[in-house]
Amino acid sequence: MHKQLTYLILMLTIALTSACGGGGSQSAATPRTIKAVVKPSALAAGLNVAGINLSITVPLGVAPPLKADGKADPAATVEITSSAPQNQTLPGATYTPATTAAPGRLDIFGIVASGFQPTDTITIHLNIAAGSTPASSDFNLINFEAFDTSGAAVTGLSPTLTTTIY
Repeated sequence: MHKQLTYLILMLTIALTSACGGGGSQSAATPRTIKAVVKPSALAAGLNVAGINLSITVPLGVAPPLKADGKADPAATVEITSSAPQNQTLPGATYTPATTAAPGRLDIFGIVASGFQPTDTITIHLNIAAGSTPASSDFNLINFEAFDTSGAAVTGLSPTLTTTIY
């Protein structure tokens, strides 16, 4: 009887440990991302826009790539695509996280040394937390300002915000 009990315990131990997942050997789920593109659609050729400030709403469960200090990482968050060769760009980002009571806010600025071109875009990269299901309608352009090389406001632009959720 003692031998059978030992054998049974050994078999149960083997059965239970062989079903174990192994912990660290599983790959992490691929993170979902959002790409939001802002384009000043009425930007006419020859109009000298050197800087843009804009703000968008960010729902709960969505955040820009963050640095170790918890602040938005401008280099990973903001991508300025310029059609002008060798155009130097300087992106920046400030992030206020969403709460259960209010959406977050992402403030972006972009400076382009030789000026934005009519085909230039600002792409904003955001990460989606596991279990979150944001909709494109959760992202709204709440502020847009453009400036020329002397810092004067450029008016009459009609920007568009397009979001793609991956």
